[in-house]
Amino acid sequence: VVTTPTPKGLFRSQLVITHYETDIDPLQPGLLFQLTLTVKNMGNLAAKGVTMIVGGGSTSGSSGGTPQSGGVSGGSGEFSNFAPVGTSNIQSLGDFPAQASLEAVQQLVVNVSTNPGAYPMKITFTYVDERGNLINDEQVITLLVYSLPQVEVGFYQPLDLFFAGQPGLLPLQVVNMGKKLAVLGNMKVEAEGALVENGEMLIGPLDMAGYFPLDATIIPGAPGPLELVITIEYTDDFNQPRTITKTLTIQVEEYYEPMPDPNAPGIREFPVEAEETFWQKVWRFILGLLGLDSGVTSEPVINEVPVEEFPLQPIPAPANNGKG
Repeated sequence: VVTTPTPKGLFRSQLVITHYETDIDPLQPGLLFQLTLTVKNMGNLAAKGVTMIVGGGSTSGSSGGTPQSGGVSGGSGEFSNFAPVGTSNIQSLGDFPAQASLEAVQQLVVNVSTNPGAYPMKITFTYVDERGNLINDEQVITLLVYSLPQVEVGFYQPLDLFFAGQPGLLPLQVVNMGKKLAVLGNMKVEAEGALVENGEMLIGPLDMAGYFPLDATIIPGAPGPLELVITIEYTDDFNQPRTITKTLTIQVEEYYEPMPDPNAPGIREFPVEAEETFWQKVWRFILGLLGLDSGVTSEPVINEVPVEEFPLQPIPAPANNGKG
C-alpha cells in the first residue's frame, strides 16, 4: 500500500494590490494626480510594520526583523515619468491582519517631457511576518499617458442678428492651442429646435496655432437663447475613438414682416372703379344730357407698380356745347 503525503498548509503573509485608480483620467504630461491603491493581505498570517515604497525599493534588516542602519531604501526607483509631490515615495501603512484591506494614496505628477504610452510603475511593500522574517513584496502597476489635442472653438468675426425662421451665418473656427500637430476628424454643428445647413466637415491635421473655419447656416425655430453643440471626432494615442464637445450660445430675435412705405419711390395710387347703384347710373345719365361730367366714381387704392410703367396722362377739360 502506497501512502500519499498530506500537503502541509502554507502559512505566510502576502500583500497584493487588488485595485488602483487615478483621480484624473486620462493622464497627460504636466498634470498633478492622486494614485489610490487598494492593498489586501491575501495570506493567512499578519504582516507587521508595513511600508509602501512607490517606484520600488527595499528595507534591509536582520532575520529577527530588526532593521539595520540605513533603514528603508526608496531613492533608487524609476522617477523619470512620474514623481512624488507633497510627500516622499515612502509611506508607513502599519500592521495588516490576515485578509485585511486598506487604501493607500500617493500624490504624483506626470513629467512634462513624458511621451504618450504605457508606463509600468514598481510598488514595494516591506514588512515583518509573525515569524520575524523581513519580507520585500514587489509588484508592478501600469499607468497610461495620453497627449490629447487642445483646441478652442469660437467665431472668427462678430455675429449678425439672428431671427426666428430666417437663415443666419455661423462663422465658426477651430484653433489648435496645443504645442504639437493635432489630427482631427469630422466637425459637426447641431442645435435643438433649429435647422443647420453645411454643418459637418472633415478637419484633418492642424499645426500648432493653426485654424480651420466652417461657415454654417442656421435657421432657428423660435426666439430666445439657442445652444450650439460642436462635436469634433478624433483618435487618441491608443487608437481609441474620442470626441471633443464645445457649447456656444447665440441669441435669436422675433421676426416681423416689414410694412411697405407709401412714400417710397415706385409706388403710386391708381383709381379703381367703384360698384354703382341703379340711381347712380340714372344720375350720370342726367348729367350727360346737361353736358356735365358723367364719369364713373372711383376710389384710390395703392398698387406697388413702378411709375414709369403707368405714365400719368393729362385730363381733358369737359366740352362746352353752349348749354348751361
